[in-house]
Amino acid sequence: MEKETSDLLKALQKPSTDVQSRLALFSTLKSSIKHNRVPESCQAPIFECIRIACTAATSAALVSTGFSTLSHFIKRLQLQKETSILTSQSPILCAILADKLADARESHRTAASQILADLHYLVPMEIDALIHDAIKSTNPRAKESAMLWVVKVGFLGARMSDQRPANFACP
Repeated sequence: MEKETSDLLKALQKPSTDVQSRLALFSTLKSSIKHNRVPESCQAPIFECIRIACTAATSAALVSTGFSTLSHFIKRLQLQKETSILTSQSPILCAILADKLADARESHRTAASQILADLHYLVPMEIDALIHDAIKSTNPRAKESAMLWVVKVGFLGARMSDQRPANFACP
């Protein structure tokens, strides 16, 4: 997995690498994440690859692949009980996800919303603050995405438990 991660990171950092090559490398890495343990030495570089992809302005496919890989990465790290990279990188992740809640593409807003739900149990206060800010936002897409997130997560939370997080209150 080290070589796959290294090759992808190099391709993402080199502007002349075509999108199809980047997507192929991402696909290979995502498959490895889904089926194999992620070594600790690869976690930070994988996160950097995902960060670069999710903030790409030139390719919607690359952003979508980044979100998909992030989802599998989160699940894998939870299985491995090694979520410290996610909590340590949560400020960066939250900034990216907040930006994507306002994205023009519905698929990117939906993916960001799902990742926020997946991360909520790891960093609930940060996610709650992000959602509060999005609801207060002047951007109608961010506001709508955040309100839908509250409904979805609130509904799931109500089904799983009779208690709501004490730190969450709608503005």
